[in-house]
Amino acid sequence: MRALKKGLQRWTAILLAAALCLSLTACGNRGGGKKIVYDLEQNPENLDPQLASDSASLTVVGNIFEGLLVKTSSGEIVPGVAESYTTENSEKRYRFTLRADATWSDGTPVTAYDFAFAFQRLFDKATRSPYAGDFFSISGSRAYYEGTGPLEGLGVKAVDERTLVIDLWHSDPFFTDLLTTPAAFPCNQAFFEGTKGGYGLSSKDLLSNGPFLLDTWIDNEDANYLFLKANSTYKSDSPVVAGSVLLSVEGGYSERKARFESGKSDCFLYREHPGGKLAERALTYDNTTWCLVLNTQRGMLQNQSVRRGLMLATDTSAIKDLLPDYLKIAGGLVPPSVTMMGQSFREYAGATVIEAPNAATAKQLFSQGLAALGKDRPESLTVLCPEGSEGYLSELMQLWQRDLNFFPVQAAAQPLSEVEALVDAGNFDIALMPVTSTQNSVEAYLGDFATGSEWNLPRLSDPAVDNLLEQINNATSTAEKEALCKQLEEFVLHTGCIIPLYYQAQFFVQGEKAEHIEYNPFFGYVKFKEARKG
Repeated sequence: MRALKKGLQRWTAILLAAALCLSLTACGNRGGGKKIVYDLEQNPENLDPQLASDSASLTVVGNIFEGLLVKTSSGEIVPGVAESYTTENSEKRYRFTLRADATWSDGTPVTAYDFAFAFQRLFDKATRSPYAGDFFSISGSRAYYEGTGPLEGLGVKAVDERTLVIDLWHSDPFFTDLLTTPAAFPCNQAFFEGTKGGYGLSSKDLLSNGPFLLDTWIDNEDANYLFLKANSTYKSDSPVVAGSVLLSVEGGYSERKARFESGKSDCFLYREHPGGKLAERALTYDNTTWCLVLNTQRGMLQNQSVRRGLMLATDTSAIKDLLPDYLKIAGGLVPPSVTMMGQSFREYAGATVIEAPNAATAKQLFSQGLAALGKDRPESLTVLCPEGSEGYLSELMQLWQRDLNFFPVQAAAQPLSEVEALVDAGNFDIALMPVTSTQNSVEAYLGDFATGSEWNLPRLSDPAVDNLLEQINNATSTAEKEALCKQLEEFVLHTGCIIPLYYQAQFFVQGEKAEHIEYNPFFGYVKFKEARKG
């Protein structure tokens, strides 16, 4: 657990906050700064914090809601709606005291009951929250989620309006970190029920408690944007600096890039190294692994030996010299930015855990798999790839043809969004895809390979993988969890359902006059509370 800073650092922070307050109009936490402009690549799909999963939705949710705890740009975890908290029973009980002045955007108090209801929704299987499994360390949560335990057994209780108690069935060093994520944001039960199923789908069906309000949401042929304004009812030890935020929905990457470089927006996430003076302001995150995803429910790819044959015939050294500087050959599935106990998981598990390519073994396994399927020759498969990656894929498929006598039909390159849509629908054989970590959690990243998970891109269904995930969820020590995660990554790779090719760095750049805009590389959202520009 990260402890809150004390002593001199604490007083320095207090003095700096006081100075900042004096520089604003009234230190009332109402933004007095300039408007910040950021371009979204798509319209938000759902602004319900327990459901929001796309980066556009998370960017809005992350600015209009606030949880018990907040993570600062430096990674420190500090009180948010919670005024303070204590731990008991070897950090298996958390007791939070909420701020007396915490309010919803309509002026009503944010209470412990709002957080208790949010967790009830999170673990209600009917909600279909993709984040429920991340919080299974809470007592009774899995039983309630699976329908084998009562709601009364859930270890989240509102003692009174300002006191929330959360019981864990085992200590979890990542729990305070999880409490800063959108899935743990509060939900007002009366308002939620009053929306009659529309919660989070429009500005009128939202009641928020964060530093900004969603003032306007326009989506028509003439205009497509969201406008956030500083929330006058928001109270915090750190004031809102930005006065407002314009989130313009702009379709193409090139168009959004051009708008940023011409000064029409204040920050941008580059897929390639920005170069020049922009590089001096770039923050770099290696949180994406580009992989060949094999649909384990299609044709000969249902056979593990066939898949492993393809994997062992995939020698990434063939594309190493073709990759630009921001792409690095992958040594594992979990990308380098994902950490475990303060260090990169790659440092713990090994920089290279992928089996070395072996043409002879690849051919043997591939032939064995075809024979087991009653085939004397490989069937034709389609390989999807996003625009710009055709060259890499062509080199690798030539290896398949040379070593396996297999050359699939390559589909014409398509926009990444179209490839993603086909993969999400299961309408593909093999696809080159970015697999991005949406939170700094190895177990969450690998948990996507659970049978039936909606994030399970290769549609893998393997009892051994599910068993390891179960053991990870039940692990009561960090050392045990680390060892199991290492074993799970190796096992997922051994199934041949996914072939890591290269890591991609992302580069977050603020405009020349902008500062203190925060980017969360795991959830992919941008925070504007302390943003300012000259």
